[in-house]
Amino acid sequence: MTAFRLDNGDVAWHTTVPEGSSVAQAPRLTGNTVIGAFATTKNGSGTYADRHGISVVAMEADTGKTLWTREIATDSVSDDTAGTAVPHVVGADARHVLVASYEQGFSETPPLSALLDTRTGRVIWTDTDFKGVDLEESVAVGIRDDGDLAGKSTSDGRQQWSRDLRLGEIRTMDPGPGLTFADGTAAGGSLLIDAATGTTRLNSGDTSLLDCHYDGWNTTICAGADGSGNAVVWAVDVRTSHVLWRLPDPSANRLAPEITSAWHGVVYAQADQSMTLDTRTGKDLRTNTGPISPTMANDGYGLVYDDSDRTIDVYRAAGRSVSD
Repeated sequence: MTAFRLDNGDVAWHTTVPEGSSVAQAPRLTGNTVIGAFATTKNGSGTYADRHGISVVAMEADTGKTLWTREIATDSVSDDTAGTAVPHVVGADARHVLVASYEQGFSETPPLSALLDTRTGRVIWTDTDFKGVDLEESVAVGIRDDGDLAGKSTSDGRQQWSRDLRLGEIRTMDPGPGLTFADGTAAGGSLLIDAATGTTRLNSGDTSLLDCHYDGWNTTICAGADGSGNAVVWAVDVRTSHVLWRLPDPSANRLAPEITSAWHGVVYAQADQSMTLDTRTGKDLRTNTGPISPTMANDGYGLVYDDSDRTIDVYRAAGRSVSD
């Protein structure tokens, strides 16, 4: 795990996880704590097989100082399928960390999800029939082996609700606080679900929303395709789940741009060139922001990831100096 300084690209700190045995997914940041999850393998000898596990590590974001490390056993026998799932941190806040390890699609390897205490690393509960997909303040949301979407209490792991969405293989994401996104191959639309109760807050009908970008305030911007396969963009209020605006808008001769990210009232997008929109109104803000649009943004910087070159470029926000 490596941390870089945004202002100059220097390495702030670097650490290696002992016995780490697979490529890890990106760690998560909550407050000033970075938390990562890694697959580990302890080699066996003689008649003793390899032992697979998950190592969860919490560090200070500024210094890389280790705050705690927790080992979670996943299986005891090494075979063709054991240990191939890549663990990841589903979500983290000031109180809880949700870690999940499973393979995408059909797999004979059972999933594992674990909820830990953010401050101490104490394991609150584990579940071997639960693919964790979203963490909220009081509920962890995941998919059961029978395909049902379910919510488990973060305090004691008790199941709070369960729904058979009949969506085929469910595709999920976190579209913003209080909401869980679910989309599948057997239904026409996508759902925004209340994470605490499991009830549907928004059904997109014949529109399939493929990706959502929460702006950190009160709006999530979801992009996808309508029933005819044409690109669409929806802006949704995360508190009320009301659709604020949609693109395209034929009456105004407006097209749906490609959405790359959203942050604090601003949507970053690509149309004929990079541009920005207002998250609450959909109004064009700037239509000539340069050749690229950030895939991640904060108040001071924009980050662009190049899939083909596998490189990251960091840009300073307009109007900011090096001293900022």
